[in-house]
Amino acid sequence: MKLVLCVLLLIGVAVAMRKQGVAVKGVLKCGTVFANNTKVRIVDIDTGPDPDDTLDEKRTGEDGAFALTGSTHELTSIDPVLYIWHECKDEQTPCSRKIKFVIPKKFIHGGTPTDEQWVDIGVLNLEGSFDNEGRECVKDN
Repeated sequence: MKLVLCVLLLIGVAVAMRKQGVAVKGVLKCGTVFANNTKVRIVDIDTGPDPDDTLDEKRTGEDGAFALTGSTHELTSIDPVLYIWHECKDEQTPCSRKIKFVIPKKFIHGGTPTDEQWVDIGVLNLEGSFDNEGRECVKDN
């Protein structure tokens, strides 16, 4: 009887885990030039013992453009953020500038984003300073 209850409980949890994701695109510049080869990543921020989930990670192209989309299975709503690591106007300071943008929950999709579910940040000039900006030394995988 206990085995049957455990199996039913595990099946219930597995069914309750729903696929959720986000999609973000944009173009990064540093002043008047494109910020090519800039690292961008979308992450689901988790609390407690569950580690954060990287949904997608890439580098911008020569035109500064990027498009990230990814998903994960979670019991509760995901908390997606976009991270950007860059060297724009950095004057040889150690480590990269790191910017964090919280993605609004209305853009969470069920696995495949529609055109309306893409977050388009437009053209972002990285010259200025941003809220939630810090520094981080990142290793390339």
